[in-house]
Amino acid sequence: MARKQKPATPNTGDAAARAAAQQRHARAQAACQAVLAAFDALEAADGFAGHDTARQYAQMCRVYAAKLRNGNVLSSADFDVAVKLCTAARRALLQLDPALAFAGLPGADALSAAGAAAYTVLEDNHKLGGPASKRPLPF
Repeated sequence: MARKQKPATPNTGDAAARAAAQQRHARAQAACQAVLAAFDALEAADGFAGHDTARQYAQMCRVYAAKLRNGNVLSSADFDVAVKLCTAARRALLQLDPALAFAGLPGADALSAAGAAAYTVLEDNHKLGGPASKRPLPF
């Protein structure tokens, strides 16, 4: 009687789900890089002057960025860190300008783009849980 052979590589999930996760991770990685670049430019131009709370949230972004492996979002654990980074970034941006217009701040376009990218990551995180999700809505 012949034994049924196991496949060489186990099927670890649906290819569509893996592709969606890879796209989500790529968006999160791009958002993290955009946020950090915008905050670095703002720090260099002394744009955080008078915005101590925003500066503290930006420092938290750097703390979370240090937890990412080489700045890459490769797994769901890295995605969770990216969500925390984007949450801190949104809070910093809201402290800088509650309307998210950034008029008069250096690098206003980069800040707006970073805010939109961070919001996209927070939306992706919320969508992961489905309709009965306990994940917070993006603000």
